[in-house]
Amino acid sequence: MVTIIYDFETSGLNPYHEDVIEIGCRCIETNEVFMCLVQPLSDRIIDEKVKELTGITNKMLKKEGLNPLDSYKSFFEFLYKIYIVNNDITMVAHNGSSFDDIFFKRMYRYLLGEGYSKYDEMMNSIQFVDSLLLCKLLHPDRYSHSMESMCILYNITNESAHRAMGDVDALTILWNHLMNKIKRKQMDTSGSYLRYLTYC
Repeated sequence: MVTIIYDFETSGLNPYHEDVIEIGCRCIETNEVFMCLVQPLSDRIIDEKVKELTGITNKMLKKEGLNPLDSYKSFFEFLYKIYIVNNDITMVAHNGSSFDDIFFKRMYRYLLGEGYSKYDEMMNSIQFVDSLLLCKLLHPDRYSHSMESMCILYNITNESAHRAMGDVDALTILWNHLMNKIKRKQMDTSGSYLRYLTYC
């Protein structure tokens, strides 16, 4: 199983209507990374709250961001190269089932609409795991299972919170802690425990 830790920074909190403005991911097994700024698909400018939270500005996106088609294609090509070698990818995001995974599937549908169907087989085989759900299972007595709360619990310093690679790097460390905790509990990480968290 190849595990990809990923995170999106977005123009807002509605995963069905907002835009991805930054992509970050890391393959745990190979340590390969992908990251880029993304010009908003809707062409809307991002608001002050997003700028304050992420530090990403409209000027940055205009100057450094890839257009949506190029950024989505580059991201999916990165994943596809890993997929064709391993034929198995698990995508991990914190609160992914309610947020990042929805954006991810919207990207795929956009690429389909642009005539790119080469990723169909990969998409059908991808498994999605929400690390937030895993945190809830492993730490049922905690009030909060947010990334910030889990980083405090495991003494993880997020060097660049609310930037895609900063959050990816922090989640990578957290994921390793969670996997070690599962192993200490003598749970099979390829068995029922993660199957409970996995969906397509």
